[in-house]
Amino acid sequence: MTPVLRLACAATLLAAYHYCLFPDTFFPKAEPSVAAASLLDSAILRDIDASEVAYSAGRYADALEPTRRLTEKMPSQAPYLDRLARIYHELGNRMEEARSWEGVFAVSPTPADACPMLAQAYEAAHDATRALSAFERCLEVDPENPDALLLLGRAYQGAERGADARRVLEKAVAISPQYPDLYLLLGVRNYADGAVDVARQQFEHFLELSPGRREEVAVWLERTKAVAR
Repeated sequence: MTPVLRLACAATLLAAYHYCLFPDTFFPKAEPSVAAASLLDSAILRDIDASEVAYSAGRYADALEPTRRLTEKMPSQAPYLDRLARIYHELGNRMEEARSWEGVFAVSPTPADACPMLAQAYEAAHDATRALSAFERCLEVDPENPDALLLLGRAYQGAERGADARRVLEKAVAISPQYPDLYLLLGVRNYADGAVDVARQQFEHFLELSPGRREEVAVWLERTKAVAR
């Protein structure tokens, strides 16, 4: 191959490579894709790598800043918001964790991906009002989920909203009658409402479904015996 031919082939290969990476220089678009531009941003690529390496190694403090920058530059990318929430969880910053889960809830095509961690982060941050709201929103996106019903029922119990707690817990039992924790919470609700015999039956049914957890219900069984006397 002559030097001229080699040069021509090299130029052709370079043009083809450039076209694959930067097709808009050949056929410009009116509105370039932000996502495509982001993938070619070397700073973003560095942050992707730094975040992944540090997070995978459990070096959460090191993973924080590159991950936070990724969520700022690509705010619609739920996986990075999810990772940021988990980093804040490991670092013990529960309010920032909750804010990150809020981001996941807002942009994920499946908002339930943020549940129940969103509400639990608010609980850990001692924000009961936001926690209750988050449990309600999680149930709205997955209304037949017995775990979501149980957690909302527990939150209603804590907020002294007994009627609401009973409503969601009874719905959960109808959906998942073999779920032992539902009977424990319903037993507590009935005991508080003065229905001691019903409460005892539910505590006993809890033990039938989960015999290895006697210590969790022992105090309540003793209380119902004391009242029965």
